[in-house]
Amino acid sequence: RMIYNDLISQENDWGKETGMTNKAKPDKDKRGVLVCISGKSQNELVKLRRDNTIFGREKADIIVSDLEVSATHCQIQCIEDTYHIFDMNSSNGTFVNGQRIVKARLKEGDVLEIGKTVFRFGLEDEKNVRHIPTLYSSTKRSDKTTSLVDTLIERELKLANKVFLEIVVTYGNNHRETIELHQKVAYIGRASSFGSFDQDTEISRKHLMIKLNDTGEVFIEDQGSTNGAFLNGQKITGMHRVQPTDEVRVGRCVLKITAKT
Repeated sequence: RMIYNDLISQENDWGKETGMTNKAKPDKDKRGVLVCISGKSQNELVKLRRDNTIFGREKADIIVSDLEVSATHCQIQCIEDTYHIFDMNSSNGTFVNGQRIVKARLKEGDVLEIGKTVFRFGLEDEKNVRHIPTLYSSTKRSDKTTSLVDTLIERELKLANKVFLEIVVTYGNNHRETIELHQKVAYIGRASSFGSFDQDTEISRKHLMIKLNDTGEVFIEDQGSTNGAFLNGQKITGMHRVQPTDEVRVGRCVLKITAKT
């Protein structure tokens, strides 16, 4: 990819300016950040969440104003203090260091391309970004233009702690149960602390991940289960968005998953 080739030569200079180098390893005292290095929000810094941050043109935590970006394009997850990026079946793909990816582990200095918008991934000391949404932003940005960071903060303040998961489960014996979960990430499986999934031998111990973002959107991902997970009858791979009318099947259980306020 030409964008990556043009930008990668700038990595050493950028690392000296920001203090971000490839030698550092993610840990609990570090927070992932993205610096926009090409696009409408150039020079803005976005602080990534500790769970997951979804990027897209419309339905996302971070709104990227780019016609080549899908409504829900990709997400970055923090897994055991390491950041991973996942494409969410976007039309034009997600690229890391010039390579189109389905998922990839991020390291400092990696260049991310989402449509025509380019970010560089880095790590900052948590104490430096704990109380502020951004370390710096472009002085050229018009006051009338809503920044990526402004959008994230507005949504967090508006919806934080107000959204929860409602899962209506129909078990293999036709027993129905409604489960409410006040958490952003939940795992369905025989090891679950809720429900009666341990009674279904077709379900793996850790079968399906359910993720809820602050905008009230629900996503599911199979966790490498033995018998797979199905969305409206289709076996899934990767991350998929779930609508309230969708049917999710794991083992002999059918789930209806809804975000409630």
